[in-house]
Amino acid sequence: TLAGSDLDMIGAVRNAVDMLGLPLQDAVMIASAAPAAFLGLATHRGTIAPGMAADLVLLDDQRNVVRTWIDGRG
Repeated sequence: TLAGSDLDMIGAVRNAVDMLGLPLQDAVMIASAAPAAFLGLATHRGTIAPGMAADLVLLDDQRNVVRTWIDGRG
């Protein structure tokens, strides 16, 4: 098994918060804005702002995914 092969994005966010002690806001930025910038997509993905793609995730208090929107459609 490759390291991380069973790790999804929310799992990575949880690990960053639980194992590294990062604030949730920082862990989410690392999982969204940083990859978008690395992939050259920062002009339309990775942040919440006018004109950006509405890719959003709603989490509950236990950081479980409740709902997602891709390009504003859920």
